[in-house]
Amino acid sequence: MTANRLRPWVAVAAALGAALTLTSPAAGADEPVADPLAKWTKGASVTVAAGVTRTTWTESTLDNRVKARILQIVEIDPTAGALTLESTVGTNDGSAEQVSDQLAKVTTVTARHPYAGVNGGLFQREPAGAGVDKTAAHTSVSVTDGVLHSAGCWSGGKGSTGAVIQYGLPYITKLRTDMQLIGPSGEKVRIDDVNRTPGRPPHCARDNEDTEVSKSPPVFTDPDEVVVFTDDYGLPTPRPGTDPLVAATADAGFEVVVDAHGVVTGIREGRGGTTVPAGGRVIQGIGAGAGWLRDRLALDDRLTIDQKLHDVTLDRDIPLNASVDVVSSFHQLLRHGKIPAELPDSCSGTEKGADGTTLICTDSRTALGTNSRGRPVLVTLTGRDNEDGDSLKRFAALLNSPGLGIVDALNLDGGGSTVLQTGTETHTPPTDLVNGTLVHREVADSVYTGTGGYGMYVK
Repeated sequence: MTANRLRPWVAVAAALGAALTLTSPAAGADEPVADPLAKWTKGASVTVAAGVTRTTWTESTLDNRVKARILQIVEIDPTAGALTLESTVGTNDGSAEQVSDQLAKVTTVTARHPYAGVNGGLFQREPAGAGVDKTAAHTSVSVTDGVLHSAGCWSGGKGSTGAVIQYGLPYITKLRTDMQLIGPSGEKVRIDDVNRTPGRPPHCARDNEDTEVSKSPPVFTDPDEVVVFTDDYGLPTPRPGTDPLVAATADAGFEVVVDAHGVVTGIREGRGGTTVPAGGRVIQGIGAGAGWLRDRLALDDRLTIDQKLHDVTLDRDIPLNASVDVVSSFHQLLRHGKIPAELPDSCSGTEKGADGTTLICTDSRTALGTNSRGRPVLVTLTGRDNEDGDSLKRFAALLNSPGLGIVDALNLDGGGSTVLQTGTETHTPPTDLVNGTLVHREVADSVYTGTGGYGMYVK
């Protein structure tokens, strides 16, 4: 197939998209719904690069606010240029960085710097504990270039919501991870997670053995775990005592070093402070997990780390190859042009509105989605120079406006994490106060569009 021949499924999607633009995503409803976008004024679209545009909408009728909110949408048209859509963790997977720093690490070639990007999935900072650097752990499934960086939330086996980014398009679905370590004689043990402190699953349970120990922030525990660290973790592996409030993290445990060929090159009592070898892995175990590693593995044994990413919606496995990225969240904002019934109207930050009485939600928002033209979109909702946004349902209702034509959308990390950047310019305000200065929050990953060979064309 030639390089400029449109894939058949894309042609069909484009035809369907053209039809969808003629009708409201909410068409067929019994009652007409007021269009929230009617209170917003559309600015001129700015061309960032061939096929990449940024459009700004400014709130013109303030919703009990003193200052107007700003809605920004980056539309990506892979048929108009050599574009890709991907995620990145920046310098390494263990550390959080500002979006600008993560995007700067994508390439050293200035002409190939990402055209536009936003912050990515939910994450949680791990406490420093006993001499361990403060690290960032993904809340649910995270994949970069086919490398799995975090297990999915268990949710009774139903998985959690994420966007599989492949060939320039995001596919929003429910995802589950199934991982196991296979020993030299074929014996197996479950791998609980990747690149985080054993005994301390952040934000959600990874299996039915995890129990909640804290609600703010949400933290779970499991005293019997096996956790794998990838070679892009970038930090020494965590030592015991990372979180004094979670007893399981104090377990001295057991640690195994595996080279790029799956051969055990190091094995020891205790754990932590180890650098993951290039192409290899480090495996930490605590409780029964440490016992399994201790009793079954020896130097020069050959191991297999079996990892499966399962699409719960379509009941299929997604091969983990270099074309696959995943960013995760708990909530899909739009599904086939409708607000999912299960979407909660949640809000983390409130303050009194302009009337001095009524509370308004000030959560800035970030979203990744697809519009009725079949084009990916990156979305942010913020104040002009302050943190502001809306509750999940009201944000979804705004995105569901016929004037935007967004069909599917995934809520990404918001609040102080919300960032939109084009080129080297950031278009969203810093809202985290650090040492008396407002700064953009350091995040676990970012989603960006830039020069690429995927897009919608076969190479």
